[in-house]
Amino acid sequence: MSIIFGFLIFIAIISTAVLFGFAMHAHWMDKDDSASFWKPVIILLTVSGVLMINRALTIEGATINEAFLILWVLVSIAMFISMASSRFYNLKYKQKGKFSKITRNSFIVGFILFLLFIFTMPGTNVEEGAAAVESETVKTAKEISEDNEAGSDAEKQAEEERLAAEKAKEEQAQAEKEEQAEREAQEQKEKEQAEKEKQEKLAAEKEAEEKAEVEKQAEAESSAIDGLTAVELYRVVDGDTVHVIDSDNNMLKLRLLLIDTPETVHPNKPVEAFGPEASSRMTELMNSAEELHIEYDEGAQTDHYGRHLVYLYADGVSVHEVLLEEGLARVGYIYEQQRYLADFREKEQYAKNNQLGIWSIPGYVNEGGEGFNSEEEEETLVETAPESNANPVTAPESGGSYNFANCTELKTEFPDGVASDHPAYQSKMDRDKDNWACES
Repeated sequence: MSIIFGFLIFIAIISTAVLFGFAMHAHWMDKDDSASFWKPVIILLTVSGVLMINRALTIEGATINEAFLILWVLVSIAMFISMASSRFYNLKYKQKGKFSKITRNSFIVGFILFLLFIFTMPGTNVEEGAAAVESETVKTAKEISEDNEAGSDAEKQAEEERLAAEKAKEEQAQAEKEEQAEREAQEQKEKEQAEKEKQEKLAAEKEAEEKAEVEKQAEAESSAIDGLTAVELYRVVDGDTVHVIDSDNNMLKLRLLLIDTPETVHPNKPVEAFGPEASSRMTELMNSAEELHIEYDEGAQTDHYGRHLVYLYADGVSVHEVLLEEGLARVGYIYEQQRYLADFREKEQYAKNNQLGIWSIPGYVNEGGEGFNSEEEEETLVETAPESNANPVTAPESGGSYNFANCTELKTEFPDGVASDHPAYQSKMDRDKDNWACES
């Protein structure tokens, strides 16, 4: 509020001074409309006085005495300006009395304002001062009387209330302090617990990494010593053919060395006796083993089908020897790799002596060569094959070739597909490039 009054008073004073200047200039120049400037000057001066008096009555610390002082100073300045203008005009035009009326009026207004300033000064009015002192004395006496009437009970009650309030305040402060301390202790405990868990987790991770590294190193050393390579099972094809995954995530097609099992998926042969049993036994050995390893022999590592020529071990046990000893395989597929030929012959002889598996059928094993004597079954299969179908395909004469449009047509003739050396083989039908087209 004080700022607003101050701003308005400043604007009124500046406006009054500007209009006073215009009025003096018009009076100097003898303009006819000079009288029109004096009314706004008087109005603005009055407005300034009213604003300053309102400020003195409204704003704490401001007095009417200050308002009259400022107005008296302004009017006095105007009077001196008019006196100076009268002197300059007299010297220039040799005429007197040009500004005498303005000077007289300014003097009268200024004198009145000066008297108001004097009478409003603090301590100038004796009667008002005495009345004020008397009023203050009466008020003080009345307050003392009221206090005496209230008596000691009121004082005691007030004192008790004050003490109770102070005590409650102290108790609240103490409770807040204890709560803060408890909260800080809890936070510190949680922080320590989190740090401990973090350290334990890091220690466990480090221990696990070290253990894994030791196991990996031990496995690598074991493999290096034994010449074995760890693999994982992908699928069992038949009794002597398995697909696995190596450590680089590559799929390897394995052909077991030095053994031969009855056929179950050959395109040109029927399912031979004990072939399903050999495949089932191979599947059982693979699935029950926790670790699988392969071992290469000297010489070529793959055959013309791209299959890896290996010895296969399930949990350290030779799969070859198990199949041979149970009569589900014979010694065969003998080429330059013959590291364990003598051991395999011994297992084969055991099954043969006890007429186990393939040895339980007289003349079934072709002991004079490779494979099994199942040619008659093959001829029967060829003779009973359908002569025609929706898309008849005639087997070519010797030296000819087949011309199947897709695997559907091929499987009507060869349900298990064909190998890459078969006349009906087409590379476009061998999607997984394992040298076997349209396999099941």
